[in-house]
Amino acid sequence: MRMLQIHSDGFSFEAKRKALKNAEEIDSKSYSTDDSCLVNFIAAETSDTENLNKASTMTAEMIVKAAEEVKETKIIIYPWVHLSESPSKPSDALKLLKNVENDLKERGFDVLRIPFGWYKSFMIHCKGHPLAERSKVLDISKVADKAEGEITKGEDLTAIQAEAQTKSAFYIFEPDGKVTEVGKFDYTGYEDLRLYVAYETAKDRTAQDPPAHIELMKNLELVDYEIGSDAGNFRWPPRGLTLKKAIEERVTKEMVDYGAHVIQTPLIYDYEHPSLKSYLQRFPSRQYVVRSGDHDYFARFSACFGQFLLISQAQVSHKQLPLKLFEIAPSYRREQSGELAGIRRGRAFTMPDIHEFVADTEGAKEAVNNQMVFVKKLMNELEVDYEVSFRILRSFYEENREFISRVIADVGKPAMIELFEERYAYFIFKGEWNVVDDQQKAACLATIQIDVENAERFDIKYVGDDGKDKRPLILHTSPSGSIERILYGVLEQANKDKKLGKKPMLPLWMTPVQVRLLPVDDDLVEHALKVGKALDAAGIRYEIDDRSMTLGKKIRSAEKLWIPYICVVGEKEKESGILSVRVRRQKEQAQMSVDALAKEIGEKTAFAPHQSLLQPSLISKQPIFSREV
Repeated sequence: MRMLQIHSDGFSFEAKRKALKNAEEIDSKSYSTDDSCLVNFIAAETSDTENLNKASTMTAEMIVKAAEEVKETKIIIYPWVHLSESPSKPSDALKLLKNVENDLKERGFDVLRIPFGWYKSFMIHCKGHPLAERSKVLDISKVADKAEGEITKGEDLTAIQAEAQTKSAFYIFEPDGKVTEVGKFDYTGYEDLRLYVAYETAKDRTAQDPPAHIELMKNLELVDYEIGSDAGNFRWPPRGLTLKKAIEERVTKEMVDYGAHVIQTPLIYDYEHPSLKSYLQRFPSRQYVVRSGDHDYFARFSACFGQFLLISQAQVSHKQLPLKLFEIAPSYRREQSGELAGIRRGRAFTMPDIHEFVADTEGAKEAVNNQMVFVKKLMNELEVDYEVSFRILRSFYEENREFISRVIADVGKPAMIELFEERYAYFIFKGEWNVVDDQQKAACLATIQIDVENAERFDIKYVGDDGKDKRPLILHTSPSGSIERILYGVLEQANKDKKLGKKPMLPLWMTPVQVRLLPVDDDLVEHALKVGKALDAAGIRYEIDDRSMTLGKKIRSAEKLWIPYICVVGEKEKESGILSVRVRRQKEQAQMSVDALAKEIGEKTAFAPHQSLLQPSLISKQPIFSREV
């Protein structure tokens, strides 16, 4: 089935003459309305006949989803065979359209189905908003089995089904070991924890209004929507890409210091690979389907697949454990449109992912303790407020109370614990570091999980000290969260800070431009370039506002982009070698030499690798992608 959807202000048609001998009989050959309506041009295809009822149902669901997104109740169904190169028989096409019509009417929509088998003229007036024009394709022969969520013989329930059936209890665990039911805990002084618990227990992920970070990410020229791609996919202009690369390099350095092997694996994977098929049936996700020849692949939604397949073919000895694989993995998950919310929850994301392979439960607990060190370090470097939660299989919790207490003590503040009675996924222990935004929504950044299932599924093994093959346990860890989520958390924190009267900022180590030089006239641009070279030699990202405008305008322009250090370059500064510096964190203006400025920034960012600014340093050479000027 192929479908073109137009959200229109009015619609009219006139049947001219029959295109088929057995065209539908009609009472009226014309129709017109000025009311708002969703017009669906539909072509049934030969593949639909493999399961016509399923194709009809899925087509109706697509229309319902689109109608809900544009808040439309009036539906037009228009047969248009010209959308397809492999149309179904007319009788099958008519049956599909009638099925869709009846389905939508049963759901309460006002439906008009345009007669089948006629040459027609029509008039339409597209509204022109971002969701007013869309196309959909459904190949039932490729999605029917996957959509049903069938379970291979010998497999357990899907994780979604199992989670729905298991029983959970929620508690607040304090660093001193006290455990309280979430409803009885005193949240005085822990407002974000209260909001986080409410969000998690409600399990509502839909977003009604755009979160604050969306406007900020555009005004700061960091991230923007890609109009030529699917919703939830983003583009990174030079400033944003500078920040993105800075974060990636920072996390990679931490993982190398931790002893990880850094790798790179493919973006797409085969649905029919036995281990992957088993994984997808057990843990169904919303994949992007990639068609190549006559074969279907899916775009990865984590680094697990490539890392597991790589290690399953490696020769590993017990002497090499714990063994750590790390990758920065561009990933894709086709989330429901109602859940999309800027970079808090998109369909494309970049995930730093480490998997640590250990011999047994004791090794897994030791790995958790070790990983907590870098997770806590990275979270603090983001300069965001965060809440911590743990989801733990009750039997593991009861057997390892001392370990759990030690972990919570290391967190250093009350954390939410969910205890589940039956294991519904691959993990028995899962820690999450979460930010809570201004909409009282939460998003997970870092996570640590103990996996007891996938070593068997992917045939991962190591040679024990007795010479026999053994299965490891696996630590699934995102040391920082996806790059997009990191930026979301940082921007939402800045928004909260602004409401408290503080100047919003990005962490100095990741901000795209750390210093902006403001020559007071054109004759001083050359001197500013010399200062810039000295900053560059010290590994500091800078730019020069060489535009012909007043100093006041240059200062305001720099402040709009939250530049941490704004340096005036005048004749006095040129002669003395001392810069007049506006430090964003301070109210007073400072007097600093170039060396002193470089030293201060260098000391504050010493933990982060050097990252160059990915665009020319002269502002006059920079196009305006989306930033405020």
